[in-house]
Order: sequence, then structure tokens, then C-alpha cells
Amino acid sequence: MNISTLSTIQGIFLLTLIPILWLSLRKAQRGKRAQDQIVEALGREGLNDWCRVYVARAPFFSRRFKLIGFEARGILVNLQHEVRLIAELPSGERLEKIYPKNNLGLRWLGNTGIASSNLHWIAIGSSENPLMLAADVGFNALQSREATADMCRRVNAEFRLPDLAKSDFALEKNPASLVVVSAFFLLLAFALIDGKFLNKYEWLRTEATAWLLMPGMQMIMLCALPVYWWLTKARVPARESLTLSTLIAIGLSIAYIPTIKRVDQLLSVTGPQSFAYRLGDNGLLVPVSSGPPKIDYASRKEYWDQFEEDSIQHLDLVHGPLGLWQLDHSELEKKMRQFYEERRKNKK
Repeated sequence: MNISTLSTIQGIFLLTLIPILWLSLRKAQRGKRAQDQIVEALGREGLNDWCRVYVARAPFFSRRFKLIGFEARGILVNLQHEVRLIAELPSGERLEKIYPKNNLGLRWLGNTGIASSNLHWIAIGSSENPLMLAADVGFNALQSREATADMCRRVNAEFRLPDLAKSDFALEKNPASLVVVSAFFLLLAFALIDGKFLNKYEWLRTEATAWLLMPGMQMIMLCALPVYWWLTKARVPARESLTLSTLIAIGLSIAYIPTIKRVDQLLSVTGPQSFAYRLGDNGLLVPVSSGPPKIDYASRKEYWDQFEEDSIQHLDLVHGPLGLWQLDHSELEKKMRQFYEERRKNKK
């Protein structure tokens, strides 16, 4: 699969996202209008102890694939002896339930997965027919845990919140999240130290090895999926699992090129070899024999101007089974630095 085909697939994917996002926006706007109408009606009734909530019935909440994590927006009214929930479903059906305070059946669910829209949820009512609620925090889902916990305290001061509801998740206290964070920093350190300082070889990009770039990066991004699954199984909350799995994918992407360079060097049968190049115009080096790629040193044209055109230059390259051509530019860079330093001194 070439880069052009991949770009076409990505374009089609992005185009399919547009109507999905538009439908999600329309649904959110309808829900907001219905919620505001409920608020106006409560004002006419003289009720002022209420809070905005997201609502989801059990079948909807259990779906793994949905556009948004909540079924409707509603209002939770806090009365003296009972709690009243009012919402209007997308179908236009009015949902109104009353729960006595001596039998609310509150359960903390927390952030249950990607499908929960990064919100923290509670269940209210019987276990056979529960209703899932989360504090309506608009676009700021980061405040969902605190807002939903405060909502629980508001309607039932005696409800004992679990520790996860009282404070943000501590990454260092969970072995799985600690492993992922450590792996990210190790990958970052490897990419920086080996990619910038230890590895003296420069990858000479060619069309023949272009397949290693985009498809390789895309495969790395897919690694986030099993990492996310593993973290959630290790009881890391969904929001933190999503962040950490994305972080590890970023770390792998950063370390990807330094890694394949090292792998190709280690698997090379011949190791470093000297290749003859003929010097052309503007610092263009053309290989005398077929195989190695051309090397364009137009940015260092002044250095190559000291040599005669068509002169033969010998450069060390390593070529491995992945098809990469890597140039050992360490000695050449030293000569170039010395040349330009002397050139600056002579200008003074």
C-alpha cells in the first residue's frame, strides 16, 4: 500500500466524520434546549434547589459504540424527602422519575470507559431498573468527578463516596500506570540520546524505503488499543487509560526511527562499506555504482566547491535488510565544521 492510497483512505475517513460530528452537535443542541425548558418550568413552580445532569438509561449506557456518552440532558431536583429527575429523551418522550431519599439506591460508577464521554457517573434507583446520572459540566469533562461527587453529597449527605470519587487518580500508586509512564520516559530518553548523540549514521531517505514511515507510524498508533485495554483491566480509570495509551503511542512514534535505524545496522550482513561518489553541481553526490542513493549537499555547497567537479569522493554507508541506506557522516561533519570555522576566521 503506497502513500497515495493511504492518504486517500485517510481523506475518506475524515469526510465520514463530518456528518457524524454534525449529528452529534445537533443532538447536543436539542438536548440543551429541552433542558432549558425544564428549568423555566421549575422556576414557575418555585423550585430552585436543582442541578443539571446527563441522563442515560441502562441499555443505552451499556452500549460500547455511541456518538455521545449520554442519552439526554435533564434536571435533578433536590426536595426535602425525595429526589425528582426530569428529562426529555431525543424521541420527545418525557422521562420523569421520583426517588424517595430513604431508598435512593445511589452507587458510584465513576469513569467506566471511552463510551462514557470521559464523565464520572452514578446509578440511582433499583439494580433491576437503574438510571445513570452525571453532573452536566458542559465541555469541561475534567470537572466531572468533583461535580458528580458534590451532587451525591447534595442529595444524600450520608452517602459514603469511594476513595476514587474523592480525589484524582494517582498514577504512581497503580503498577500498570507506573509501568506505562516509565516506558514513555525510557522511549523518550532512547530517542534523544541514541537518535541525537550516539548513532553516527544518518538515514538517507529514498522512495524505496518510504513505506517504513507512514504505515509504520500508523501501526504504532494502533498499539494504543491493547495498552488501553490492559490499563482498564488493571483498574486504571478510563480517562487516565486513554491519556496513558496515547502517551505510549507518542513515545513509540518518537523512538520509531532511531529503533529501525539501529535494527537495520545490527542486521546488516556486510556492515559499513566505503562507496565511491562522483561530485556534481551544487554539492550533489552521485554514486559511481548502482545501489546507494544520491546525496544532496546543496546546503553545504561552499565546502564542496573546493573540490574539482567530477572528482571521486569516498563515503561510508551501511545497508541492511530493511533497505535503509545510512551514511556515516561523523568524519565528514568534522571536516565541514573545520572548513566553515576557518572560512569565518578568514572573513574577519
